[in-house]
Amino acid sequence: MTTCTNRKRKAVSDELRISALKPGGLAEVAGQWARRLAASSLHHLPSAIYGGRGFQEARSVASALDARLLVVSAGLGLIDSAIEVPPYACTIVTGVSDSVASRVEGTFSSARWWSALNELSPFGLAMHAALSDSEGLILASLSDAYIEMIAADLLTLPDDVLGRLRLFTRAPINRIKADLRSYVMPYDQRLDGPDSPIPGTISDFSGRALRHFADTILLPDDHRTASEHTRTVRSVVENWRTPERRVRLRLDDSAILTIIRNHWADPKGMSLPRLRGEFNVACEQGRYAGLAAIIRSEQA
Repeated sequence: MTTCTNRKRKAVSDELRISALKPGGLAEVAGQWARRLAASSLHHLPSAIYGGRGFQEARSVASALDARLLVVSAGLGLIDSAIEVPPYACTIVTGVSDSVASRVEGTFSSARWWSALNELSPFGLAMHAALSDSEGLILASLSDAYIEMIAADLLTLPDDVLGRLRLFTRAPINRIKADLRSYVMPYDQRLDGPDSPIPGTISDFSGRALRHFADTILLPDDHRTASEHTRTVRSVVENWRTPERRVRLRLDDSAILTIIRNHWADPKGMSLPRLRGEFNVACEQGRYAGLAAIIRSEQA
């Protein structure tokens, strides 16, 4: 089980942007959104829609284990990766144009949104049924925001089902509900250190932790408890070194655009790793993508 991604590989129609909805109460907004989802006609498999390394790691693990892959989506509910769905723009992250919170009048709660969405979405699955009908471990790579969104749903699972859950996240343990903490596998910043076999960025941390667990910790027909898995993970990572903290330059968009523009046509090309490594500039993946799009439009 993994999360959806803001990065979409298919074009999103104006009708399936949460920002296109009329503001209203949470139930009203959920109803508007569900009707638009039901009226959508252009559908694709989630693998054709979601981009990003974290999602691809989850796909790879599911394929290697011959497991069902479920996606926790703020816009669709809990979906099966084998079912075609429409591209959409909807997030529980606040402060962005397609945030659900920007449409909901009054106090917004991601947990309440999740509950309303799962009742109305034409694509969503009931978590209780989807997970209770499964066998073996439930491996879930989730961000702290998504864990918070679905925590109440997880905690309604029967004890024998919940006991099969293994959570992979970069979220501080104190931000996880107390009843879920024992299922969090103890990966930390050492996953990005010089001894890690699978380094990367913060945005794909949970997917990489899931991949390491599946490749290194998991045994065939593994019936170990969460506490046994926790001890095994700790024994593997305890001697890994933490990454050196590199202080990068924090520049405004104009300055970063100048760097990208001046080196866009270089023989080795311009990329986010180059911006960070060679030019020592702090820049998030989403921000870089937006700035690179500006340069592409200038070159067109």
